[in-house]
Amino acid sequence: MTSFTVSYTPILILPAGASAAAAFAAAASLRRCCLRCCCLSPLLLLPPSAAAASAAAASAAAAFAAAASAVAGFAVATTHCVSKNFLKVLVSPEDPEVDIIAVHGLNPTNTEFHAEATWTVENKLWLRDFLPPQLPSARVLLFGYNANVAFETSIAGVREQAINLLNRTASKREEAEERPIVFVAHSLGGIVVKRALVEAKLDDSYKSIREATYGIAFFGTPHQGGNFAKLGDIAASIIRGVLRNPSSTFMEALKKDSLFSDTLVGDFRHQLEDYHVLSFFETLPMGRLGLIVDQKSATLGLAGLRERQIPMDADHTGVCKFESADGDDYEQVSFNLIRLVKSAVKAAAERARIASLSVPSSRPLSEAASVDTVTKSLLSHLPYAVDAPFNTYSRQHNPTCLPDTRVDLLREIYTWADGKDRRFIYWLNGLAGMGKSTIARTVARKYFNNGQLGASFFFSRGGGDVGHASKFFTTIAVQLARKSRSLQRYIGDAVRENADIATQSLGDQWRQLLLGPLSKLSGDSYPSSFILVIDALDECDNDEDIRTILELLAEAQTLRTVRLRVLLTSRSETPIRYGFYQIPETEHQDFVLHHISPLIVNHDITIFLKYKLGLIAQKKPSLSASWPGEETVKQLVQIAGGLFIWAATACRFIEEGFLIQERLAAILRIGSSIVGEQPEKYLNEIYTTVLRHSIPAKCYEEEKEKFLSMLRDILGSIVTLLSPLSIHSLSRLLNFQPGEVDDCLKDLHAILDISRDHTHLLRLHHPSFRDFLLKKDRCNDSNFWVDEKPANETLAARCIQLMSTSLKEDICGVTIPGTLVADIQRSRVEQCLPLEVQYACLHWVKHLRRSDAQLRDNDYVHQFLQKHLLHWLEALGWMQKISEGILEIISLESIASAVNCLSLYGFIHDLKRFALHNRVGIEQAPLQVYYSALFFTPVTSIVRRQFSNKMPWWIKRGPEVEASWSATLQTLEGHSAPVGAVAFSPDSKHLASSSLDKTVRIWDAAMGATLQTLKGHSDRVNAVAFSSDGKQLASGSWDKTVRIWDAATGATLQTLKGHSGWVEAVAFSPDGKQLASSSSDMTVRIWDAATGATLQTLEGHSDRVQAVAFSSDGKQLASGSDDTTVRIWDAATGATLQTFEANTVIKMLSYSSDGSIVTNRGRLDAISLHEDAAFSSISSPLALRPVAFQPNIFVQDEWIVHKESRMLWLPPHYRHSCSAVYEKIVCLGHSSGRVSIFEFLFSH
Repeated sequence: MTSFTVSYTPILILPAGASAAAAFAAAASLRRCCLRCCCLSPLLLLPPSAAAASAAAASAAAAFAAAASAVAGFAVATTHCVSKNFLKVLVSPEDPEVDIIAVHGLNPTNTEFHAEATWTVENKLWLRDFLPPQLPSARVLLFGYNANVAFETSIAGVREQAINLLNRTASKREEAEERPIVFVAHSLGGIVVKRALVEAKLDDSYKSIREATYGIAFFGTPHQGGNFAKLGDIAASIIRGVLRNPSSTFMEALKKDSLFSDTLVGDFRHQLEDYHVLSFFETLPMGRLGLIVDQKSATLGLAGLRERQIPMDADHTGVCKFESADGDDYEQVSFNLIRLVKSAVKAAAERARIASLSVPSSRPLSEAASVDTVTKSLLSHLPYAVDAPFNTYSRQHNPTCLPDTRVDLLREIYTWADGKDRRFIYWLNGLAGMGKSTIARTVARKYFNNGQLGASFFFSRGGGDVGHASKFFTTIAVQLARKSRSLQRYIGDAVRENADIATQSLGDQWRQLLLGPLSKLSGDSYPSSFILVIDALDECDNDEDIRTILELLAEAQTLRTVRLRVLLTSRSETPIRYGFYQIPETEHQDFVLHHISPLIVNHDITIFLKYKLGLIAQKKPSLSASWPGEETVKQLVQIAGGLFIWAATACRFIEEGFLIQERLAAILRIGSSIVGEQPEKYLNEIYTTVLRHSIPAKCYEEEKEKFLSMLRDILGSIVTLLSPLSIHSLSRLLNFQPGEVDDCLKDLHAILDISRDHTHLLRLHHPSFRDFLLKKDRCNDSNFWVDEKPANETLAARCIQLMSTSLKEDICGVTIPGTLVADIQRSRVEQCLPLEVQYACLHWVKHLRRSDAQLRDNDYVHQFLQKHLLHWLEALGWMQKISEGILEIISLESIASAVNCLSLYGFIHDLKRFALHNRVGIEQAPLQVYYSALFFTPVTSIVRRQFSNKMPWWIKRGPEVEASWSATLQTLEGHSAPVGAVAFSPDSKHLASSSLDKTVRIWDAAMGATLQTLKGHSDRVNAVAFSSDGKQLASGSWDKTVRIWDAATGATLQTLKGHSGWVEAVAFSPDGKQLASSSSDMTVRIWDAATGATLQTLEGHSDRVQAVAFSSDGKQLASGSDDTTVRIWDAATGATLQTFEANTVIKMLSYSSDGSIVTNRGRLDAISLHEDAAFSSISSPLALRPVAFQPNIFVQDEWIVHKESRMLWLPPHYRHSCSAVYEKIVCLGHSSGRVSIFEFLFSH
């Protein structure tokens, strides 16, 4: 082998024909490059004897040096010997809290001190000299390895050096495996780090390193290759004449779009949710070579705050070198790195705290109490329906069964609850008024007293939080957590791991908050059984939710750690019956209340009447102890017709009267007038009797008519309200004078729960009164019958009137535009937006829809929106009800579309786009509806033009916004990693998305809300598809499985195993009976969707299969592969019918309506393949960095901030990849290549 010596003079030997001027210029350029990029003097390798070396060899050496300098900026400073692998400590504080490990990049010139030189300029190694004072608790380590290109004496490639890094890191951390790690990597070093983390996931012996790694700071890492790969290959080729075996392993990793790079990107990408990333990228070219690693290659494109992309005013070699701690570039790097490191330390402390929550029973009481406090704090964040439990304050006067009543039924229920019968659901159903709720309260009280009541939830239509199911499972979970310390911990863990659980679907809430924690119970940490009491499920306002709840409760049958029993009461309504049809009969016991023998029921009602009337007699001295007598009680029992609610109403009516005997006589007259009728008729008559007795006896006819009109308005409102209001709030909503509502209702205590405190909510004693009042065939007296549609129209108009007089800009008086909802007290919101105003904001459209109101251009609805739209949206923001508001707008749009009112419809349609586009900003900071929302709305927007006078005065100049709305309706955020696939349901109401975060999400396509989060896959999810009826969803994953889910509940129906490679695509047959899947194992499988059995395994492709699709008749199946072919198969036999050569990778395909197949490269039929797809060019991403900084104005995440006050929220389309501020001008650079410029009128 030829030996080399070192010369300290840069020498450049040019090929024949080169001029001296060219040689001088090249040498000077080389020297400048070396001085700028390295702390060493520029050197050049030469043969020991110039005479002995041929001109070609010398030229080769010089050419290599020139290439090396241009590529990596390193001087040729050593002989052929390279430094050994090492991991040495640069900085070691006494008590380190975090390890920062620096990994260098390419070493094309074989520099001995390359590990140090990568981070060094002017003898300043910033990791050692600048950073420690800013991070005194950080230990800094330097990893050195052979990263030579041409002079490679080690054959170790990227994977081997990654293993080397893992081994050396493990040996340095034996005493502190929990200490967090932040990697800092330049160029190839980033690829080594990524490879190391991939290997750590595959090998559990490195688990502690993988779990301790919090973040990575990449400096010019070519995640998708780089331009210098070609130069490296050139350099290696030149030197092959000198070195016989140069390795190209490292350079292969850097080639743009190389298979090696693609594989590593794929392997690493599905781990991205585990790490926080800083991506520093160069913006200056390397002379004529241009940008070595552009922004697209140097960044990962992670969503949200997982990655910060930061431009640097440097070329590839200077991107990680800093001459001074005061320089702009170092300040930028240190600011972001320090924040990342501090977050790592904080996260490690939080993990340690969480680990301490699993307190063994042997721990001191004080420690256990501390854990309880933390967990209770977590549980306090779960939404809770305060009126749901049987013993809540508002239900304290509701009765339980009297002694010696319901004896046989209660005995049966208790036997079921205490037994081991497989039927874990007891459905008590019956007609309205038969005492179901009283029985439920009695059972709940018994098991509450003996400690076995897990939870109770008493529904009530129109009762606010107890009128719907959104807080059902969270309320049950909070109650259950109070029953067991173990359950408290498990449920608390679920809340900790799923911070947004309260916004997730009922299925997700049930499985994560209840089924999962209950399944973890063991030992003596729980009673043998828990009883859940759910009353009046039919009062839940959504039939789909009712069915979903029943389907989910049925899953409790799988519990083996605890015996869960569910007592459920309801009327026998269709949704309830349908729900129980889906549950095997062996899992529920039914009891129809009105099938009990009349003798038993009458016996119980007799006891009830004697007890209640006896209490009345005690309060009235004029009545005898035996009042009203046995015969009278018998008559009352007969009139009651088996309805406890009739008996209870009669007793309340009698008790409230001044002349008790007259009221008793009025009740008895009911029996003589409708002898032999159905029980409902008796209930109708007693309600009518109560209402007639409320009319003032001595008043003029005109006064009577006015009273009856007011009473109809008040009662009509009470029974049509969507959540209860107090007398005070109802008076304001209806615009009545103080005292008028109270006067009208003062004699209706028999049917209404009226408190002397006018701030307490008005409630019906029983929902049957609502049914009576709204049905003309039941309420025969026209003085009282409420026509539901006009009543709703009246309420809608009153809501709009109240909002018009109550709402205004900055209604909570916060002043600062960026004030967050989370930053103000709820009491302040409730004070500024009283209950009746919140009700109006939330429900006015619902009342409008339930009426027969005909909208018109320029009517009262149109005028309200033109004047108070922004006020309304602001109020919804403070109420944290923007999503509900968007649903109201969509509903309003459908109302307007049905009538000929083009102007109003256009306004509402534009309003929908406005609200969807700006939802996130208004949800965070409601005042942004006047600032960011208006400012970034397209110029031609009707809403923007209508409220142009509200535009922020302090924005003097801004970027040019779109002229009109784009095709993007909204951006859905929720996945924590890139999205791999999306699919619409057949009716387009739902959207499914799969992600590298291992989950599938089902969204409401109209409003963007997450309906289900499906968890179960253990690796990234590549494919999703709905069945033709939309009831099932299939997903395919890198975990080599296919899952079939219930789209409504999120339950896993099937897990299909058989593929030996990643699942790339899935498709249902048109009838939904079969499912096809394709895989990287080069096969297509057809499955039975019901049983999960494999029907066919289709073999023939020679590379991974990325696409599958059934024909419209389900007889054929098409598949597209990386082998550049499309195959058509017989779906029944698995035979290949046709094979098409596409000459390109097929990633997507589908059957069109005419039977041809459309692919990502064009359309094909049985004759030929037409390649008519066009490709659009993509411009280079913008590279922009700050040129100045004005401390009064700066950009922070998605906000423009002035003097530490958030002022302007930036919609996703305006989020910046870089920014610059000069005095009052803010410039934002976007990854799309756009630039936005703002000029503000803020004072300094």
